[in-house]
Amino acid sequence: MNCIVINENIEDLKSLVTKINVFPNLHLVGQFSNYIDAKHHINQNPIDIIIIDINNNHESCFSFLDTLTKNIKIIFTSHDSQFAFRTFNYNCIDYLKKPISNDRFKKTVNKLNNFSKKNNGNHIYVKSKLKKKKIYLTNIKWVEALGDYIRLITNSENVVMLSSLKSFEQELPKDKFMRIHKSYIVNLEKIETYDSKNVFIGSEKIPLSRNKKVDLDSALTLKN
Repeated sequence: MNCIVINENIEDLKSLVTKINVFPNLHLVGQFSNYIDAKHHINQNPIDIIIIDINNNHESCFSFLDTLTKNIKIIFTSHDSQFAFRTFNYNCIDYLKKPISNDRFKKTVNKLNNFSKKNNGNHIYVKSKLKKKKIYLTNIKWVEALGDYIRLITNSENVVMLSSLKSFEQELPKDKFMRIHKSYIVNLEKIETYDSKNVFIGSEKIPLSRNKKVDLDSALTLKN
C-alpha cells in the first residue's frame, strides 16, 4: 500500500517515517510539510493512504481533504482529540493522539490490513447499535443520508449507522455503486428503470441529480 505523510513538524515527520518503515506492506512514497506539494504528488501518483496531522490550522487540513477526488484512506494524527468526531466525514481509518507509541501505530496498521481484506471481498462490516454487522454488497439497494447518519436499504432490512455519505461512498466498489444525488448512492445492478429526474428500484423512486444523468448513462452502458 502506497502511503504519504503530511506534517509540518520535522520531528513528527521523522518519527512517523521510522514507524512506517517497520511494516513491509506500507510503501512510503512521499513526505510533505505543505498541502500544495502533497496535492501535486497525489494527482500524479497512485496513493492508498494519507497520514496527515491536524495542527493549529485545522481548517486548512480539512479544506485540503475536501479537494481530494481519489479513494484514499486517511490516518489522522493530532495533539488534540477534539477533532476526532469530525473525521467521520472522511475516509478515516484511525485517529492517533500524539505522542504515538509503536504499539499504538501497530494497532492502526492491523486495522488498516483488516479493513483492506474486508473490502476486497463481496461484503463489508458496518457498525450499527454498537455492533459490527456483515452486509453483503449484492443485498444493498441504496444508501441515503440522514444528517450525521446514513441508512442502508437492503433486500431484507434497513440499517442505520453513524457516518457521512461521502465517507461511506469510499468503502463501496465504484463499478457497482454510484452517487446519483447529494443524498443518495444506488446499487447499479438494482436499477430497473430511470428517467431524467428519478431512478426506480422496485416500487421506490429515488431522485437523480441533473448533472449525474450522463454519468449514470455511461455506467449502465458499461455494465451491459
